[in-house]
Amino acid sequence: MNTLLYFIVFTVVFYYLSKFIMRWVMPFALRKLTERIMKKAQQQGSYTYGQPFGQSNPFGDQYQDNSGKRDSRVKVDYVPQQEEKRKGTATAGEFIDFEEIK
Repeated sequence: MNTLLYFIVFTVVFYYLSKFIMRWVMPFALRKLTERIMKKAQQQGSYTYGQPFGQSNPFGDQYQDNSGKRDSRVKVDYVPQQEEKRKGTATAGEFIDFEEIK
């Protein structure tokens, strides 16, 4: 009987102690952990302005204008073909025949 009482008291104390740790200590520990990870990432130089994952410019350097003047003309490399406009049932969609089962 005495052992059962110790077990119950220990379980209740452990429950409230773990509840206290999760509510007060864990947020502080997680905040410190994230600060440490961010500091480490900044020291490694992997974070560049505007590109947090070290990605390069997907358009390359060909679009950077170093001369200082801008070209006001628009250059289009690809113009898609125009589809013919369909009328009537051709534009209505797909029809599915079905049979009613009783």
